Amino acid sequence: MLMSIREKQPDSDERELVDAARREDRGAFKALYDRYRDRVYNLAFYWLGEALWAEDVLQIVFMKVYRGLPGFRHEASLSTWIYRIALNECQNQLQRRGAKHVPLDAILGSDEEFDPGMLPDAEQVDRERRHILRNAVMDLSPKLRGVVVLKYVEGLSYDEIAQVLECAPGTVASRLNRALAELETRLHPLRRIL
Repeated sequence: MLMSIREKQPDSDERELVDAARREDRGAFKALYDRYRDRVYNLAFYWLGEALWAEDVLQIVFMKVYRGLPGFRHEASLSTWIYRIALNECQNQLQRRGAKHVPLDAILGSDEEFDPGMLPDAEQVDRERRHILRNAVMDLSPKLRGVVVLKYVEGLSYDEIAQVLECAPGTVASRLNRALAELETRLHPLRRIL
């Protein structure tokens, strides 16, 4: 279910779907769900770090979207509105359950535990690489993790991220720079396998 870079849809098509969904057209709401479910799941998965938890949040978010559609005024894009709902729900979930933090060193082990003599096949290396990168992103603070996911997984622009996070584009750029600097510092010792 993990997808990257979103597909742009014409605004008029989306407006028609929203209007039809408001009239309780199940097919229109399903089309909106299909269009945004992977994006919401990605955000929840990277924010919360657990697939089942992300699935739960996905369902909660779309229940809120369904209930909130009558009040949606098209002042922001639909995607921004849905991302905002998803982000708020992720934050609510973390507050209720308490955030789980696992240091990157505990996941990757020390340099003494790494055995360069054992070379797995290319597919295994690719899986490990993705796992290491995902864990490095997950080890970022929620604010930094959020901008990384919205930028590099979802492909949003700085302005779109700023709308979702309700901050200035300059703040988005600053957080992204800090996140990338932290990732570079954490992943630098692993560059030979990444």
